[in-house]
Amino acid sequence: MKRLDRYVLTEMLPPFLFGIGAFLAILVGVQLLYEMLRMIYTAGFPAWAAIRIFLLEIPGTVTLTLPMATMFGSLMAMGRLSGDGEVVAMRAGGTSVPRIGASLIVAGMLISIIGLVVNESVVPPAKNRAFEIARDVRTTAAGEDDFVYVDRDDEGHVERILHAERFDMERLALYDVTVVDYTLGSKPVFYTVPKAWWQGEYWIMRNPEQTIWDENLGGLRSWTVPKASIPVGHSKDEMERIRKGPDDMTLEELREEMATARRREADARADRLWMHYHVRLAIPWASLGFAVLGLALGVHRQRSSRGIGMGVSLLVIFIYYVVAHTLTLVGERGVAHPAIMAWTPNVLLYLTGIGLLLSNSR
Repeated sequence: MKRLDRYVLTEMLPPFLFGIGAFLAILVGVQLLYEMLRMIYTAGFPAWAAIRIFLLEIPGTVTLTLPMATMFGSLMAMGRLSGDGEVVAMRAGGTSVPRIGASLIVAGMLISIIGLVVNESVVPPAKNRAFEIARDVRTTAAGEDDFVYVDRDDEGHVERILHAERFDMERLALYDVTVVDYTLGSKPVFYTVPKAWWQGEYWIMRNPEQTIWDENLGGLRSWTVPKASIPVGHSKDEMERIRKGPDDMTLEELREEMATARRREADARADRLWMHYHVRLAIPWASLGFAVLGLALGVHRQRSSRGIGMGVSLLVIFIYYVVAHTLTLVGERGVAHPAIMAWTPNVLLYLTGIGLLLSNSR
């Protein structure tokens, strides 16, 4: 690494770290802290459980701050060099603006890779553990963890509704189960059983009470059957993800869940999962674009305070996320290919940053 690169990076590092701390404080205060207090005072969670969940949610929040902090660090570093006339002196010595900021661009690329790795290897396990703690508290303290599953046919019509008062994820067991089955005739068939077990791709109920409408009696008739099986089309591994959201899954789990949705011809769900898959890949690479944009904006800025730099960073990031979230919602509807919708904000960010950088290099 040349002296110029080390010098520029030393200018970027303090505001970058400050940005992580500042943006993290904002996000934690607005979202995580409120959720922790709500769990303690409203949901009745023990303080130790709420605090552990709070800490496990922090890695995912940190990854959100990386693009913001990269923009802030790049902008403040170049703003300081430009404000002190050092950029002018470097350019007078024959060093181009892209060369001055080359180390910032490389740093943005490394931060993008770090964000991608953390999002894949740290965030999903942490979120899973937070879910497990919350589930255990609800099961132990409240005595219930409602589970509802609705099975539909290819045209979207309801075939079965399964409800349980409690779902034991560890034992893959349901308790106080009620099933409404619409597939056995013109009238629904009801099953009630204290417990059901997961086996293969079925919920197995032993000695359930079966209830039907008897036309001859003109009312309901109930009796006990030896066994009933309710197919839901999920393998045991897929059951582990039934209650996970896309943000809680790894990229591999998203691909598997999407393939399952395709097999079951649930195209709408598959489109949503495919969109989340590409968004998970695209968002970390925003750090590279923000590094370039911060470099371009900082070149012609006079020395400015951290407050102004943070304000500019927040404005740019706000615009980026408005565009990103809008295109994500559009992509979930299958209007265009998810990859196009997910990567368009980054492409716009890159083009804007490169365009401004080339303009300032003249």
